[in-house]
Amino acid sequence: MIHNIAHRGASAYEPENTLRAFERAIEMGATMIELDVHLSRDGHLIVIHDADLSRLANDDRRIRDMSLQQIKGFDAGQGERIPTLSEAIELARGRVELYIELKGQRTPEPVVRTLQASHFTDQAIVGSFYLWLPQRVKFLDSTIRTSAFIGGNNRGADFVEWASAIEADYVHLCWENASPTPHELLALELLA
Repeated sequence: MIHNIAHRGASAYEPENTLRAFERAIEMGATMIELDVHLSRDGHLIVIHDADLSRLANDDRRIRDMSLQQIKGFDAGQGERIPTLSEAIELARGRVELYIELKGQRTPEPVVRTLQASHFTDQAIVGSFYLWLPQRVKFLDSTIRTSAFIGGNNRGADFVEWASAIEADYVHLCWENASPTPHELLALELLA
């Protein structure tokens, strides 16, 4: 199956990682939405790419140091609020799958609990550049599909071996910034 994955939702048209961006992505034909999650101080899974609010709201406080109530007070752009993973799941339910990037070391357990409680384990893929995080997800619930992100610090000829070692279902090659033509970095044998 080939997916049309909307990176942070329809982020070229709406504020990234917002419910509006996710809704727009669905309207545009996305079959999966990629989003990022951090854990707030009070244990809520917050859908935001960055560890702090400096780029989004000119505030350098870190997500992990703020409560959900504080985070909900910020404008994510065009009047949109920063959503929780539970809110994203409810918007996606029956419409698209979610591709969840774990952004913090404490995220695997609450993500698994949220997916299980929402009966959404079969409609999500969970991945990270920190390969032990999807490995932890797989340990907690072997039915959840996981992805090993390769790029950044995880570059090397043995990335397929790494993904296999952590029992990842997918290898996500994040080489878009490695070359002006990143598709040329792949060997055809890897795509078979």
